[in-house]
Amino acid sequence: MVERSVRVQAIVLSHNNYGEADRYIKLLTADRGKVSALAKGVRKMNSRKAGHLEPFTLVTAQLARGSGSSWIISQVSTLESFPNLACDLESTCHAAYISELTDRFANDEVMNRELYVLVIDSMRRLAKAEDRFPVLRYFDFRLLDIAGFRPQLHQCVQCGEPVLEQNQFFSSALGGIVCPKCSRPESGLTPISARTLKYFRFYQTQPFSKAAAAGWPAALRPEAETILTSYLTWLLERKINSQTFLNCIR
Repeated sequence: MVERSVRVQAIVLSHNNYGEADRYIKLLTADRGKVSALAKGVRKMNSRKAGHLEPFTLVTAQLARGSGSSWIISQVSTLESFPNLACDLESTCHAAYISELTDRFANDEVMNRELYVLVIDSMRRLAKAEDRFPVLRYFDFRLLDIAGFRPQLHQCVQCGEPVLEQNQFFSSALGGIVCPKCSRPESGLTPISARTLKYFRFYQTQPFSKAAAAGWPAALRPEAETILTSYLTWLLERKINSQTFLNCIR
């Protein structure tokens, strides 16, 4: 039996204008995974729903089945908002990065409570963090775990030998570390320093409290961001728009 109306708790990932006054809202829900729903008349000046359906807002919403199988947002109220994430362009880009990757990796209407909790926690951390780099990198590693693309950082993905404490290479195509013995100049490998690999391993295995306490040295950040962005881009087979824009405004 098809449900005609459900109540969900969700975070707004994004919205797209539709017609003259409507918007399609992309939601990540606690119990139904990613859901796309139509908010009718939300772009009108007198709309009561508009303020509740801005990106990065945690809401409770009543969804009703429209014609066919599409969802329509009939009621919505805010549970938690994160105004700090909209206070400047860079903050918005950081939040958009989390939303964009979540949208790309989440499946439509397939419950993923672990991903939902990660996104909510990450938005809360971003909103109060003075240094957001550790928050974003921790999100990257947890997202890769949840999505089933955990990079292999302890054994060479070519020969299977344990990785030694020395400079190595990272292969996006193979999903992990390639040791110097197995590296080939034409294989598209990215060098990764022993120090950066150490932080990759730490963030991959430790809770956020320990990762945040360890921080991330400024000198290693460009290398880490380049490798992770390349890996995520390879998995998605497309650029990460929020990351590209962030690079332009820096």
